[in-house]
Amino acid sequence: MKFTDMDMLQDYEKDARMAVIAYSLIQTEIFDENLRKLVAATASEAAKSQKIFADLILARGDRP
Repeated sequence: MKFTDMDMLQDYEKDARMAVIAYSLIQTEIFDENLRKLVAATASEAAKSQKIFADLILARGDRP
């Protein structure tokens, strides 16, 4: 099976999207405020990465 560049971009975008969901869920289980802020920042960075790749995929004429 051959994967195209678009397949790889879409796969990364999906993984970044799932990371945002996972970090957000994990954050609700944390009681330590400093750790909670760190996980929130991680979720935010994952969301930024997902947006960059979604925009790239859209610019290339495909859907994330």
